[in-house]
Amino acid sequence: MTEFWTSAWNARADEIIRQARQAQDAGFDGMFITDSQNLWLECWVALTVAATATTTLKLGTAVTNPVTRHAAVNADAAASLQEVSGGRVVLGVGRGDSALAYLGRAPAPLRRFERYLTQLQGYLRGEEVSFDDEDLKDLPKLDTLGYETAPSGSRIRWLPGTQPKVPVDVAGSGPKVLRLAARHADGVTFGVGADVTRLRAMLELTKAERAGAGLADHEFTRSALITVVPHRDRAQARKLAAGGVALAGRWSVMQSRARLAGVDDRTREQLEAARTSYDMTHHGENRSSHAAAMSDELIDRFAVAGPPEYCVRRLTELKALGLDRIIFATRIRGASEDEQAEAEHLLLDEVLPHVSEREGAPR
Repeated sequence: MTEFWTSAWNARADEIIRQARQAQDAGFDGMFITDSQNLWLECWVALTVAATATTTLKLGTAVTNPVTRHAAVNADAAASLQEVSGGRVVLGVGRGDSALAYLGRAPAPLRRFERYLTQLQGYLRGEEVSFDDEDLKDLPKLDTLGYETAPSGSRIRWLPGTQPKVPVDVAGSGPKVLRLAARHADGVTFGVGADVTRLRAMLELTKAERAGAGLADHEFTRSALITVVPHRDRAQARKLAAGGVALAGRWSVMQSRARLAGVDDRTREQLEAARTSYDMTHHGENRSSHAAAMSDELIDRFAVAGPPEYCVRRLTELKALGLDRIIFATRIRGASEDEQAEAEHLLLDEVLPHVSEREGAPR
């Protein structure tokens, strides 16, 4: 069964409560909240607010990163929320985007990210993790203080708790990150929009990587992050989705200049335009230089934007791929209140009821 998740706009605590309850009542299986310290409410606080306001809605980060959150800190926060929520947590991690951009830094290198995933999983399993000399090398070591006895490793000492281990889900758009995810994580979220050809290739890549590592495939989840904007006017839907397409589209070419499987030269040029036109001071907004640079062709390939019946058809096609989870990036950054309200109305009343398999979802 394919789960449907949404993403929250975590600006205020009362708005988080509203969105979480609305998502649960509408039939969404879960809700993700972004970890971006300069732009939005602290993610673990927001997730705790959402957990206490709901009973069945699953919750997660989309995404946190290995730089602003030490692995021990992130693992402890996720495991604590797992206890508070009664086992409803997914820990989504990536190499870093806006959280690092607002500190003047690019995403973490692959080697650091792989080391982080290994540490994170160790902490969540309640294991002892070796001290991280590399990331903390500018600090004096503990043995310089002359204590009689000191820790020899790092472990979250209260684990295991009463709930199952928190699953780690990696966000990625390129083969190197996806292979790391297949080997070290419990799931992966593909950041290539609604591009069926690329999604199918990524599904096969992660299956092959799991098989090559001797890992059980049924224990690994695969998700896709999709910008979904229902609107009866197709042209207006594309306009409203453009900011989200630029946000996700540039991920494929943000650092790597390697040729992308399943991407022709024209699409590659459009993805490059998403990167080179991107205005991080208006992150993901649809009234911006990056939104203006998006072509209808790329929007149609990356987003699900159009009349409700079109959105249902596209989402049904994506479900047929066998994805475990489809995440709706539904908040239109830079939209008016009326535009957002109309999109929400169409999504909840005319799209989600026709694609959700969750028992009790409105129809």
